[in-house]
Amino acid sequence: MNRRLLAVCILCPCLATAQDSLSTTSPVNSQGRLTDDTLHLNEVTVTGYATNRRLLETAASVGLLTARDLNRRFGTPTLVPAFNTLPGVRADERSPGSYRLSIRGSLIRSPFGVRNVKVYWNELPLTDAGGNTPLNALDVRSLGRVEVIKGPSGSLYGAGTGGTVLFGGLAVPAGRSSVEVSALGGSYGLYGNGLTLQTGKNNAAVSLSYNHLQSDGYRENSALVRDNISLVSSFNVSPKRTISMLGFYSDLYYQTPGGLTEAQFRANPRQARPGTRVTPGSVEQRAAIYQKLGYLGVSQEYRWNDRIQNTTVLYGSITDFANPFITNYERRADQGLGGRTITQVRFPNGPLPTTLTIGAEYQRNFTVTRNYGNRRGTADTLQTDDELRAQQSVVFLQTETTLPARLLLTAGLSRNELRYDFTRFSIRPVSPQRRTFDPVWLPRVALLRTFGPNVSVFASISTGYSGPTSLEVLSSTGQFNPTLEPERGVNYEVGVRGSALSSRLRFDVAAYQFQLRQTIVRRSADNGAEFFVNAGRTDQQGLEAQLSYDFVSPVSRSSSLFSLLRLWQNVNLTDYRFRNYQQGATDVSDKRVPGIAPTTLISGFDAELRLGFYAHLTYQFLNPFPLDEANTAQADPTRLLQATVGFRRTFASRWTLDLYASGDNLLNQTYSLGYDLNAFGGRYFNAAAPRNGVAGARLRVRW
Repeated sequence: MNRRLLAVCILCPCLATAQDSLSTTSPVNSQGRLTDDTLHLNEVTVTGYATNRRLLETAASVGLLTARDLNRRFGTPTLVPAFNTLPGVRADERSPGSYRLSIRGSLIRSPFGVRNVKVYWNELPLTDAGGNTPLNALDVRSLGRVEVIKGPSGSLYGAGTGGTVLFGGLAVPAGRSSVEVSALGGSYGLYGNGLTLQTGKNNAAVSLSYNHLQSDGYRENSALVRDNISLVSSFNVSPKRTISMLGFYSDLYYQTPGGLTEAQFRANPRQARPGTRVTPGSVEQRAAIYQKLGYLGVSQEYRWNDRIQNTTVLYGSITDFANPFITNYERRADQGLGGRTITQVRFPNGPLPTTLTIGAEYQRNFTVTRNYGNRRGTADTLQTDDELRAQQSVVFLQTETTLPARLLLTAGLSRNELRYDFTRFSIRPVSPQRRTFDPVWLPRVALLRTFGPNVSVFASISTGYSGPTSLEVLSSTGQFNPTLEPERGVNYEVGVRGSALSSRLRFDVAAYQFQLRQTIVRRSADNGAEFFVNAGRTDQQGLEAQLSYDFVSPVSRSSSLFSLLRLWQNVNLTDYRFRNYQQGATDVSDKRVPGIAPTTLISGFDAELRLGFYAHLTYQFLNPFPLDEANTAQADPTRLLQATVGFRRTFASRWTLDLYASGDNLLNQTYSLGYDLNAFGGRYFNAAAPRNGVAGARLRVRW
């Protein structure tokens, strides 16, 4: 699949200028010459559905984050604030370094980590066979692009009810080499530095990055230290073949302060979870995460001719994980491997021009988990000794057909299979258990029509399926759950997008209804351990809108004082409710699904002067939402103001200096960035820092 045609989504809150070129895995064209991947603003391309069509011709809701959104809009190097600018997407950090992410859904499945969302880096799966994604192993400073497909996308990426995230790396300038060094410092002991080496010469593109980040944290027991090294490379070995590689290693340590009750949160939001007469607290047990992860993937793109091409990838990963917790000390070793192949055949000259995409994906994970007693941060007596094997496979097919009357029909189908094998070797061994889920077929169909060169409408019906993850069938209670059922649902969606006033006004509106059955939700025991149950049916309705206006037209940009002057507004309206669901003896039917704000408003203003000065302002508002299924506890309204100002200038055509300062929570609100939903004892709250800031510098030289 051709990954060179990447550009910037015209409906993204921050539209990149020509300086924000985007990286690909294949920066070498079919004639062997390196290409500069910077495209004009009217050449907007989406890669998520394999055919590299313009966003205007994509019959789906897609969000895009550019290099500006990830690395320049927000000074703090984390994915969370950038993700939260996209309607329908919500990310948080219950502890610094502990990411959670949902796309058009609730976090009721995710006490920690990323679940029900599939993540790829240029066709290389980052989500393992057990359905878990180590998002905290990535450093945002090594990313150049994020594309988010909202809703079920099983026609190309297999099972899932949440959505799909596609990552891309930093831009590699064609025909040049560069070195960039960076440093930052901020509130609560925040410090980081980075080094990036790149070369785009000799029919190759190589990017090597090292990034360090550390923080003392705002709360007790919330320090973080993270080191990341990544290598992304691509080589044109012949006019028809391109070999690419992704490798990264992450060494992450962060402390986990734990959830607070509302009374504790109001009295002292900085405290860690205190102990009781029954259980010790987070500080006493030295609760923390130690995670070392290595990943290596190789891909080959082969182009037989202008109509047929194939991309095949293979990867392997290894994880060393330790978690001293309130009640136990978990040690886990995980090995993963898998591959993916995708072939595309074009029939451009028939009466109905068609592109056929067919492929398959296979993954295996082998996990050894040992749980011990926790004696003040030291592993004590062995409690359980388990092995869990996860295996999943996907076969998929998609066709895109151009019909008369400016219609584009997309139809897809995938077959998904999942299996777990569990063996316990501890003091009370049990017979090996197997949980095999019946293979499921997931269809998707979408129809799009364009009206002139600037407006299109689309409608789609897609099916979703999400099997329990490995951390749900074997949760922190230490019990293997062979009865947990997969989630299944159907998504209906309509949308309109386009531009007006010489492309200065841009809009993207989508409405959807997702009917989900056997919804998986989290429960917690009194000691804090979690387990999972199926919660019957949920109805999820939503409206997403993006609107932006450029005060500087593309025609006058070269002569204006401003290279960018934009006002934008994103809106997310939801009504997610349980249907036919009993919580023990309590009927919670028609109650709101916890963790989803009925109204989310994200406003922004971006200004960039041709002299090099820039400023980005972002305001987010979330109205109260329930924290438990009975809707007895509510979150506070969230009002966040973030701003970044800076100066970026190129000197002597080789040196580029970028100085910036950023402020977060400028309204000094007391709020919880990440809530523990359905938490036992009402320990819902994880306090975020009050007003804080960060400043930094980047220096790059090219030759």
